[in-house]
Amino acid sequence: MDAAPWDRWMPWRRRRPVAAAARTIASWDAAVRLPVRAHLLWLAQQISEARTTAQAALDQPQEAHTRLPDVLDLTLAPQLHADHMPSGAQQLADAVHETRRSAGQLATATPRTARRTLTRLADDLAQANELLERACHDVRGADLSSADLTHLYLGGLRWDESTRWPEQQREQIRTGSDLVEGGYQIRDR
Repeated sequence: MDAAPWDRWMPWRRRRPVAAAARTIASWDAAVRLPVRAHLLWLAQQISEARTTAQAALDQPQEAHTRLPDVLDLTLAPQLHADHMPSGAQQLADAVHETRRSAGQLATATPRTARRTLTRLADDLAQANELLERACHDVRGADLSSADLTHLYLGGLRWDESTRWPEQQREQIRTGSDLVEGGYQIRDR
């Protein structure tokens, strides 16, 4: 049986493209993620706002086609597209662009289809947000011994005994951390 016409323009209908891209970014080595952490946190915040809007649109589907495309107009920092960065940022930009374009077409979908699509979109964005948040805060087991962390904000990072820190910052990080479930967390300053 042929796919319904709306299946072709709803990229999150059968898969989770934004979450898949966020999963790729989360797979980056911690030494690569930390220098762009602020940009990833900003992106996670934007995705969280889009998820909230998609979730709210479930209660007011008639407004989904007007607000959702604007909220999905996410800003990816140029630093995430730099030549030295691993893949994932462009994948995320493409997924969000396609999702935004498709969200503009929700007005032509039947109410049932729009609701199902919004539910899947909200789930996709929630998964992406969770993955990016984890990527921004979890360095447990990472080897950061040769990373330059001098000018980076490390507050909120979760680490454990297997995390390897640069020699000159090891003691400062240990004394500036609190014991939490699963390891330690560097205190926000």
